[in-house]
Amino acid sequence: MSKKILIVDDDPAVVDFLNEVFTDNGYATEKAYNGVEALAKTEAFRPDLITLDMDMPEKAGTMFYIGLRKQEALNKTPVIVISGVGPRPPALGRDIPVLTKPVDPVVLLDLVARTLA
Repeated sequence: MSKKILIVDDDPAVVDFLNEVFTDNGYATEKAYNGVEALAKTEAFRPDLITLDMDMPEKAGTMFYIGLRKQEALNKTPVIVISGVGPRPPALGRDIPVLTKPVDPVVLLDLVARTLA
């Protein structure tokens, strides 16, 4: 069974790019365009990994991350931040990888494979 990745970003072009990179490499994906939608989708989709933009409407990445960590069934789900905004938010631990947009698909796929291993 394919590993499942939830892509969370408010930019449809970024979501489409990441979706193509992941599906072309055998991952199953689900898309969310803000933190509220993403939290709802985590329940049903049960991702093995989440890519997360930090600057989004409705519920930004930091608030999504805090909400995710409060869900007992999902609080250990690995997160990779893919964002174009400044420094690491304090709510994110140092163990959360951060990639800056635009992301290199080779670097991303390597990080995803290592994280899911």
